[in-house]
Amino acid sequence: MLRRLLHSCCLCICALYATSFWLSLPVLAHDIRSQVVQEHSKVEDGPVVDPDYIYNQLFYMGTHFLHREAGYDSNLPPQSNGHDEFTAYWTQEMLGDLKGFGAQVRRDPFTIKGWQGRPAKVPAFNVEVSVPGAVHPEQVVIIGCHYDGMASSNQSAFDDASGCAIELGVARAMGQYWSSHHVYPARTLRFVLFDAEEQGLFGSFHYVNSTINGDLPNIVAMINEEQNGIAYPLRYLGRLANPLLPFFAFTTPLQTNDTYPRLPEWSSLQRAAILQFQAEIKQAIPAAFALFRAQGFQNLTYHSAKGQDVPRPIFTPDQLGNVRMLEDTLGASDQYAFTDAGVPCITMAGNFSGDPRTGKPTPLYPAYPFDTQMDTIQLMNTYADGSSHQSQALTLALALPGMITVELLHQPAVLGEAPADQNPIAAIGDIGTAPAGHSLALDAKASFVPGQPQAPLSYAWNFGDGATAQGVSVTHTYAHAGSYTLTLTVSSPAGKRVVSKLVTVVAHPTSYTNPYGAFPSNGDYRIDPATQPRANDHLIDVVSPRSLIAGEHVVMPAALPVKNGPMIPVPLLAGIIIAVILLITGVVLLARFVGRTRAEG
Repeated sequence: MLRRLLHSCCLCICALYATSFWLSLPVLAHDIRSQVVQEHSKVEDGPVVDPDYIYNQLFYMGTHFLHREAGYDSNLPPQSNGHDEFTAYWTQEMLGDLKGFGAQVRRDPFTIKGWQGRPAKVPAFNVEVSVPGAVHPEQVVIIGCHYDGMASSNQSAFDDASGCAIELGVARAMGQYWSSHHVYPARTLRFVLFDAEEQGLFGSFHYVNSTINGDLPNIVAMINEEQNGIAYPLRYLGRLANPLLPFFAFTTPLQTNDTYPRLPEWSSLQRAAILQFQAEIKQAIPAAFALFRAQGFQNLTYHSAKGQDVPRPIFTPDQLGNVRMLEDTLGASDQYAFTDAGVPCITMAGNFSGDPRTGKPTPLYPAYPFDTQMDTIQLMNTYADGSSHQSQALTLALALPGMITVELLHQPAVLGEAPADQNPIAAIGDIGTAPAGHSLALDAKASFVPGQPQAPLSYAWNFGDGATAQGVSVTHTYAHAGSYTLTLTVSSPAGKRVVSKLVTVVAHPTSYTNPYGAFPSNGDYRIDPATQPRANDHLIDVVSPRSLIAGEHVVMPAALPVKNGPMIPVPLLAGIIIAVILLITGVVLLARFVGRTRAEG
């Protein structure tokens, strides 16, 4: 009887304690979340990229649209040549991310020769998605990447499906921020997929020399999302003993160097614009780190030599040195033509040269095999964590350039944002070359009424030389060289918007020489797979405390105090008090029972 009573009392106490503990878990999760939210409240409210969205887009596009050779996709299936299907998917996703902001698509074809010994069968083409600005639609920010691959390529995941996925992540973040804050981009924003980069930067040089040649003075900045993901906070194979890989931010040089030997001496205005953009970048990098930590990306596990997963802080101020901001000595990518034209640029790229301490490949630190058949999302994961499955280190490394980009776009001096009024939002499309005596095509397709996408619009053009025209798309020929103020008036039943641009008509438009177009290649660049690491799919890396909030790999933190509150959650504390009271009561009742039993005996 005594044992049964004692046993029942203990079971009751344990049940009550367990109940109180489990009731306390939501509060503890709330306390963890509250701490993250409190830290987030210290960070300026702004757009934030979703790392998983970027990773998932890269995985899908890389594994579904293979072998993306420019100039050879003559209705081939996407597993043979996914060039055209890639752009169709990317465009559809981009329009979804930017729904409600008047985004317009332009497919811009151009002729290429193809690889050496294999003439191209079809034209290459760039893809441009434009979002009109609400305040200064005549000023433009460009975000670019390339989507084509080598002849020997497979997924071309690192180079450069990664940049295309980052563009989608940026578009999604900006669209969500604009929607939730009821604002619109202050300037016009253009997302561009450049083609035929691997064959010699032909897409970006076509864009600068032809598509936007007359618009170059209106370009505020060009952001080039190059090959990304093999970079901070990644350590090769996820091993703690390996150094953190660097992330590179290359900016427009202020003077000539070996990569840009033909740069002119910048005008005072060009130099000031380049320096201003560099200053914005310097502010955006630590701001991006703060945004990551505010979102809960604060610790990442790496593999120790003893086989244990050890958490280490990430995105802390003392790690900012892993982001190396340098004047551009990289070249060989789509920022080159823009840089030659004096546009402020940033090219963001990961580490691909091997050992980050020496910049050279070694057996312990092989160079990542971009431009080869081995460049896959699975190998990127292996470099990041040792496993071919999704690595959190890789996911965050892909998100870093996206977070820096949205922080740049959020700045008033770069893109900025503004509320809309009852008037239409409108922008003049790309202004190409404008030689005297030649027809110039113009359009205002990127025009809409906020909240009323089907509202009827009328378009009136004044070309600044006495001629006028009506319609969303027009052509005009300037008879003489000179500077003309082009004015577009877009009217709706509720109001109108007037947009002006300065058009400079010359006898011979400036054309920038492509130094990479003179070196023909067969595009076949293969390496021995044995030189690359083998995946161990038993490995995994974990981010916290984001993983705690999301319910992934739930591990109670050893010490996570809540500011201005108790170390122990209130329900847990109450449960302990109740358990103690019940224990004391049980002891007293037990003592009385024993005493009464002895008296009766």
